[in-house]
Amino acid sequence: MLMHVTGANGLLGREVTKALATLGEVQGSDVEDMDVTDLTGIKRALGAHPPDVVVHLAALKGNLPSRERPLDFFNVNTMGTLNMLEACRELGVKKFIFFSSLTVYGPTDSPVDESTPLNPLHMYSGSKGASESLVHAYCNAYGMAGVIFRPNFIVGPIPAPLPYVDNLVYDFIEAAKEKGVIELAGDGQFQREWLHPRDVAAAVALGASSTKGGCETYILSDNRVTMHELASRITRAVGAGSVTTNPSMGGFSIISSSEKARRELGWKPQVDLDSLIAEIWHEYQSRS
Repeated sequence: MLMHVTGANGLLGREVTKALATLGEVQGSDVEDMDVTDLTGIKRALGAHPPDVVVHLAALKGNLPSRERPLDFFNVNTMGTLNMLEACRELGVKKFIFFSSLTVYGPTDSPVDESTPLNPLHMYSGSKGASESLVHAYCNAYGMAGVIFRPNFIVGPIPAPLPYVDNLVYDFIEAAKEKGVIELAGDGQFQREWLHPRDVAAAVALGASSTKGGCETYILSDNRVTMHELASRITRAVGAGSVTTNPSMGGFSIISSSEKARRELGWKPQVDLDSLIAEIWHEYQSRS
């Protein structure tokens, strides 16, 4: 089986590439070698050796940046997904695996599942929700198999010299070490869930090897804690800093159920929260 991963150089892409290598040959591309907004370029890049499976990770990320640059986010995330789907259709790709986000649900005070209506609050989540519809449409219209993953927060060690970007655990470590305090929104009781990239990559490998047809959506989540508990575990791990709250700062919970992925794919996340924090703290120390 030949598989192609877009966004292969990212935090998740590197782990996905490793996990898929146990199933067959893996090709990878990133922004340097394939522009997802260029359909002709995509077909040229994939056409020499058309893959059996495409895992589409390439995307712009972030709440605030998407509010500031909505057209860029829809161009890359949504039109880029459409271009990938169309290239896959023309090249006869059998399966398309798409990475969405749990943020398509908006705030969730009780655990959402795959049947919960979407309620995107910003352009990033909106671009992901729109892309999901395109994946369903192509699978329904052309008989392609599809898998959509909605992961919660993915955090892991970022190897030097890459900067610490879009990783709240690093932000909290820096706050504890540099400022001596981690400040939390509200009363610190908002809940979030945390995943190691290896556990997410394991789900991708299960999805790639699944023989199920049609288009299936799976939530991926684990390690649910309040933000106060997360911050407290980080201060204990680094041996520095305290935790405070700021009622004037707004926030909300994002929590979910990954029971479907566990039941249908046999997915079993392995990395607990303390181990995840320890890996990131070890990498942070190595840069010092």
